[in-house]
Amino acid sequence: MSSAGNEERRTAATRGKHIRKKPRHYATSPEPSVITRDNSCDDWFHHFVQNDPLYLDYMTKEWGNDEHYQSDNQLFEKLSLEGAQAGLSWRTILYKRGAYRRAFQNFDIDKVASMTNSDIDKLLSTQSENSNELVVRHRGKLESVIHNAKIIQSLKTDGTISSLKEYLWSFVNHKPILNSWKSFKDIPSKSAESEEMSKQLKKLGFKFVGPTTMYAFLQSCGFVIDHPVGSRGWLDAEKRLKTREGGYQRR
Repeated sequence: MSSAGNEERRTAATRGKHIRKKPRHYATSPEPSVITRDNSCDDWFHHFVQNDPLYLDYMTKEWGNDEHYQSDNQLFEKLSLEGAQAGLSWRTILYKRGAYRRAFQNFDIDKVASMTNSDIDKLLSTQSENSNELVVRHRGKLESVIHNAKIIQSLKTDGTISSLKEYLWSFVNHKPILNSWKSFKDIPSKSAESEEMSKQLKKLGFKFVGPTTMYAFLQSCGFVIDHPVGSRGWLDAEKRLKTREGGYQRR
């Protein structure tokens, strides 16, 4: 998530180059030229969504809501798509999400783990007049999806983890973190939790799981709620989390 001019170079819904414990304003990302409403409005992200209906729907209904990411396959999809986004904009990946789902069998972990290099070759050579019907042609990123699926399958088989969901939630003590950023400009690009998640996933052999990518994952899947305090997204999250079994963390 970035200003319109820099969206192609930023991680979705992320600002700055600092971790949670040392918030500061941004030196490299220009502020939007016009901001007509404050954080209390429901479209604080409007300056980069820019009336894009698909993006607006995603930010309004999905981003930061863990109810959309309940299964291992759903979390694996998001983990894979955040990795695919590295160096690109989330808008690009969002419009290609259907193509990724078709390419990777709706991110069924067992089915993806059985894919081979010939499947990657086919994805790289597929042609279409509509670019949104194609995945990003980056062999390393595409291979990493299969590679990571095989790791998850192996970890579950040998009992190292009971499920991907349980393992990933352990990095936030199985309780969503409701942050209290006063402005979208205060939202960090990584945190202590994303640093640790990245470190441990890399030890297990996962690829394209850097700390910034992992923070974007935590944000989007609702492990961390980064809607600015007082915005509709923040208020909805607070209401939802107050009734959540197991509780939540407030910061």
